[in-house]
Amino acid sequence: MNSKQLIGLVCLVMLFGSCKTETTPEPKSKTSLVQTELGQHIDSVLTPYVNNLRKLTDNTAGLAIGITKGNEIIYAKTFGYANIETEEKADFNTVFHIASVSKPFTAATVVKLIQQGKLSLSDPIIKYIPEFAMKGEGYKDITIQHILNHTSGIPRHVSSNDWLNPKTGPEAMEENLENVKDFELDFEPGSQFSYSNSAFDILGIVVSRASGMYFPDYVKEHILMPLDMNESHYFKPLDTLPKSWAKPYSYGIATQEWSPYPYTEKYFPSSGLQSTLLDMCKWGMLYTGKGTYNGTLVFDEKHFDMLIKPYRDTPWGDKIALSWFVKSYLDKPIIMHTGNDTGFETLFYVYPEENISIVVMANRDFARTGRIVNAASEVVFEKEPKSYNVSARYPFAKAYKSEGIDAAENLWNNMKADTTDIYFVDDNDILTMGAVLENGKHWKDAKTILGHYNTINETSTYSWRLLGNSYLNLKDTLNAKACYEKTLEINPNYEKGKIALESLIKN
Repeated sequence: MNSKQLIGLVCLVMLFGSCKTETTPEPKSKTSLVQTELGQHIDSVLTPYVNNLRKLTDNTAGLAIGITKGNEIIYAKTFGYANIETEEKADFNTVFHIASVSKPFTAATVVKLIQQGKLSLSDPIIKYIPEFAMKGEGYKDITIQHILNHTSGIPRHVSSNDWLNPKTGPEAMEENLENVKDFELDFEPGSQFSYSNSAFDILGIVVSRASGMYFPDYVKEHILMPLDMNESHYFKPLDTLPKSWAKPYSYGIATQEWSPYPYTEKYFPSSGLQSTLLDMCKWGMLYTGKGTYNGTLVFDEKHFDMLIKPYRDTPWGDKIALSWFVKSYLDKPIIMHTGNDTGFETLFYVYPEENISIVVMANRDFARTGRIVNAASEVVFEKEPKSYNVSARYPFAKAYKSEGIDAAENLWNNMKADTTDIYFVDDNDILTMGAVLENGKHWKDAKTILGHYNTINETSTYSWRLLGNSYLNLKDTLNAKACYEKTLEINPNYEKGKIALESLIKN
């Protein structure tokens, strides 16, 4: 090797060595984006409002708020932790389970297939699922539109414990057809309104059959990808939670993890989508863009109007479009949808006439997403955000942790008598606290809280059974047996009480 070759080799080595030590760093996760004068106004009013509400509700879990105007995000902010135990903050990369806010995505998928000429709203579902059957005859008349308007008559839930025993693979949704065979319709299709998760899960099979693609794959290719919603997913590994995904939390006497994570492929169409704050802002901009996002036409005018057009009344005086609820707030029309699975809350508003969308996502129950989305609306439209009341469960929990159940009980009774402060008292909140503690295996506290609730309401089979579970796990089988027997004294046909008592006696 001559001197020129040696110098060249040294330079090459130095170049590659330099590349290794000066790589471009990964972009830092963001928790706040505020743009425009309106965005600054929202930040100055809404952010302290939310921080105060979270403090009063003892909430350290994650919260994400996104507000768009036209084709721009004007306010996006995250609060708290996606994972409290590891102190992983919620940020723009955090993936939230959005529960029933998945339904408008399913509706959009159906309308996309209509736009492609592959089905129509009036098609009976047996056209695509000839083996679909229920008890009776009326099921043959169920149309795609009936399901999207929640007028199919299919019961709300036809299977249970699917979070505990999640199913995977394309055959998972097909299992919904087996589950529904043992049920009758609640009413003749089209005659009444009744919200049904199970109907939407069957609709996912229609999408698969009409498109020739597995439901989540079709949604990804034809809805998520055109919107650049690249961080939105249906699939989750069964035995682990990806690092960027928010953990579910609830509230016992503190914010605590809830188990299980709400996941099964059976429920993809009704509640299976997971998404990030920025992706959901893109979803909002599709609607403020009247079917167009970032120059990409996803729905033409005819089919976009089909998606959000109100078709019939709901029992509470609003209207229903294709999955979207059509109502108003602050005398302004909105389309909206809520999503709640234990551990997660999502609420989505679109103000079509003002080109505004608002999304609020949380990974804890009792996160007050409804008050927050309304407060955001109030601030956007330059009104003073309304004051709020707070559940008395939070001062009750504080008193219990510091002074014990007697002090907490006295405080509860005093707050019940006082109608002048911000706290509202609902005895069922104590039952909920006990149930969350039992779920988290905090057996001693669950026993105390549930025992206290049973002095308020002696007729709750649910409370007595959970109290029995707490005693059983504290190795007090005598009291556990007495609690299970109490459930059957209240209701001799209470199946879960029978199972618990038989299992205890057998073991």
